[in-house]
Amino acid sequence: MIQRQSTGRVRFAVGVFTFFVLCLMYTPESLWADEKAPSSPRAEMQVVLDQLISVVTENAGEENATVRRDKMRDIIEPKFDFKEMAKRSLGVNWKSITPEEQQEFVDLFSGMLARTYIGRIEKVEQNMVEIKSETLRHPRALVKTIVTFDGGEFPLDYKLIYSDAGWQVYDVIIENIGLISNYRNEFAGIIRKESFQGLLTRLREKENSEVSEETKVSRVLLLSALS
Repeated sequence: MIQRQSTGRVRFAVGVFTFFVLCLMYTPESLWADEKAPSSPRAEMQVVLDQLISVVTENAGEENATVRRDKMRDIIEPKFDFKEMAKRSLGVNWKSITPEEQQEFVDLFSGMLARTYIGRIEKVEQNMVEIKSETLRHPRALVKTIVTFDGGEFPLDYKLIYSDAGWQVYDVIIENIGLISNYRNEFAGIIRKESFQGLLTRLREKENSEVSEETKVSRVLLLSALS
């Protein structure tokens, strides 16, 4: 009887030990072992920032503004999840609009967001951006950076999410203000007063005015260079 109880305890101990070993083997990080392990979001953002700074350095000056911004847009396009950002900026209103309206909104919003971000980052130079930290909680991450400009420092942080497309930015926090939450509050007010169509009209007008202004500046610079 005593021997049988002793054998039972041994089996129980072995079972507990095996369970904990399996738990250690299959931690969240090891779940990536059989797939392509995701790279560090910090490392990926470093690559993106280096590419942006390289474009800014190689295409400095207002005469190169259009080329510079186009190249910067090409860099951030695959790394920014503009559709997710557009959905978050509309909040509950996203589900109440048609697929056609959703697509137009994504197009208009992504253009505006890209111009806002590029406008903030296109004046930086080498060694002006430093990545301070990375907080990782799969499938989300927060990468914090500090930008030094005109003798001052301001934080520029990135919220990322991991998917089949890899790590992608779904929000940008500029000087502790989240772009998406800021736009969501603004858009909600416009929709309440003017409906979603009113918001689309405003975004179309904003895009047209900004594009027209950029075109005008480019023509002035071109004429100056030719004269």
